[in-house]
Amino acid sequence: MTPKKITIIVGVVILVGALSWSIYKGPLWKKGSGDTVPSPIVNDSSKGEAKIVSPGVNIDYGYTTKASSTPVKGVKPRVDAPSLNRQVVVPASFSSADTSLAKEHIGKLIDAIKKSPENGALWADLGMKRKGIEDYTGAREAYAYALKLMPNNAVVAENLGVIYSDYLKDYPKAEQYFRLSITLEPLVGYRYLRLFELYRYGLKDTGKAKAILEEGLKAIPGDPSLKVLLETMD
Repeated sequence: MTPKKITIIVGVVILVGALSWSIYKGPLWKKGSGDTVPSPIVNDSSKGEAKIVSPGVNIDYGYTTKASSTPVKGVKPRVDAPSLNRQVVVPASFSSADTSLAKEHIGKLIDAIKKSPENGALWADLGMKRKGIEDYTGAREAYAYALKLMPNNAVVAENLGVIYSDYLKDYPKAEQYFRLSITLEPLVGYRYLRLFELYRYGLKDTGKAKAILEEGLKAIPGDPSLKVLLETMD
């Protein structure tokens, strides 16, 4: 099987997996290629749960997950809060309508963060919006701070890995954050595919590419996408 076909398989599987774990709303610039939508979380200490809501409009999507109080060992970004005065520069290729919408949404997010600076979900959303306007440094800063506030959030760790691998081309950092996302959620198949793609096409390390597929199949026996890709390595 050719590298092009393998890349298509990886991309399709990651997209399908990501869609099953995420909620997408609005124009394309809000999300960006390769993003997994971080889940905005509001803790409910009375139930020991975290509820998924939409920042700004307060829409409850009806999904809850147990809130962990024990941080997972892994990458711990030692970062201060990014400046909220960072300029919003929208690419010239954007339409005037999308440019206005992007600035409006980022402005509202910044206002919300000023009111709730410890809300990691808002910082993660800001990272996604910054990535959407191709401000990859701003996205990295926002995602890193979101992960500092929510050290158990695998989605944020993965998105940070995407920024490092696809845009900043810092492969060692990308590997760290993809690895952290697997540590946090080892039963999500497409997280292994992120590392597979990094090893196969970024680092061009066939040995590591094969090993991560084997690791994924040990965690998720019989996973069809991991199995098919492993067969292409023989």
